[in-house]
Amino acid sequence: MDYAGALAFLEGRQETRWKLGLSRIEALLAAAGDPHDGLPAVHVAGTNGKGSFCAMLASALSGAGLKTGLYTSPHLSSPRERIRVDGRMVSEADFAALIHRLKLCEPEESTYFELVTAAAFLHFRRERVDAAVVEVGLGGRLDATNALRSPLLSVVTSIGWDHAQHLGDTLEKIAVEKAGIFKPGVPVLCGEDAPVPRAALEARARQAGAPLRSVPALVRVGEDWGAGFQDARTTGGTRLRIPLLGDPALKNAGLVVAALEALPGRGLAVRLAPALDGLSRASWPARFEVRRTADGRVRVIDGAHNEPALEAFAATWRRSPYSGGEPVFLMGTLADKDWERLAALAAPLGGRFLVAAPPSPRALPAELLAERLRACGARDVRAFSSAPEAVRSWFDDPAPSGAMIGSFYLAGMARE
Repeated sequence: MDYAGALAFLEGRQETRWKLGLSRIEALLAAAGDPHDGLPAVHVAGTNGKGSFCAMLASALSGAGLKTGLYTSPHLSSPRERIRVDGRMVSEADFAALIHRLKLCEPEESTYFELVTAAAFLHFRRERVDAAVVEVGLGGRLDATNALRSPLLSVVTSIGWDHAQHLGDTLEKIAVEKAGIFKPGVPVLCGEDAPVPRAALEARARQAGAPLRSVPALVRVGEDWGAGFQDARTTGGTRLRIPLLGDPALKNAGLVVAALEALPGRGLAVRLAPALDGLSRASWPARFEVRRTADGRVRVIDGAHNEPALEAFAATWRRSPYSGGEPVFLMGTLADKDWERLAALAAPLGGRFLVAAPPSPRALPAELLAERLRACGARDVRAFSSAPEAVRSWFDDPAPSGAMIGSFYLAGMARE
């Protein structure tokens, strides 16, 4: 199987992507030799922010001299983005070989996510990583990554509204699903402060026998909007540079510091100073990613695809120097998101809207979103029948500033 064959094989499994449960992944991993057993992993759940936390922590651990694996989802352009060691994507040849091996040994038909998760664990074992940072795909309790039996740490970045049809119709229920990754004796770091979901997480941690550790807040001391970073300090006075903008990134960097402080007690030697230097070099695209055209126009790319993410984007956008005048927004979303609420959050941003269906079979038709934006007060809305045409129009628009929001699928196209 070559790389193109691996992609075609995986594409054939896309329709099974929402089959939650651990029986298939556990059988698949057993057939592959249980590559996840003994993996020194940090297991990370959360509605939003888990990807940026994972990217920053992995970069920090690499900076401290540890060979570090990183498993995240979704990808923007290539599934190889999901599996990295010290920042390097798995090669096309290795990715194809991993998928081929799993195809040959799978006891029953696995989902796309299960296959790629198992491929990541195989790759990390072969690379003999010192640590792996593993992001939950959906929820926690029934997510394929929860095959991890004894991680070094469990982390929950945030609790918010998303995937309610799978995780529950209250924040408490969603929190309980995320807390399904808690394991006996494994410390938990929690970035959620809202009383109801926080109480649910604390209760589940007690039931699991997982000690919940406090996370110190960071203080922002400076921002560079053009270069895309912010400077902060800990309550103890330690300075650090965060290579992402916005309050969620600041909060997640505090979680990273807490993880770096906790890991030595879990048997992973981490030197803080080089780790923080490594954190400053982290890269996590499509999260308030500021790009400039040759003539100086600003285009911000943000995959904000659910209510908490779009609220965070809006807060950062309004605080930024780019929000004045008449910005141009490119927006698209998926039909299984709360797209009416997303439109209500986006419309007050002002400016003009170019709307397109993301390149996904789950995409919401552009005209439906456009109609909702108009109903929510957006004055100038244009729906496109072609996503590439919408992206080109957004990029070429003479507006001095603009942003792409609503979908990581569309964000990947915009970045390309």
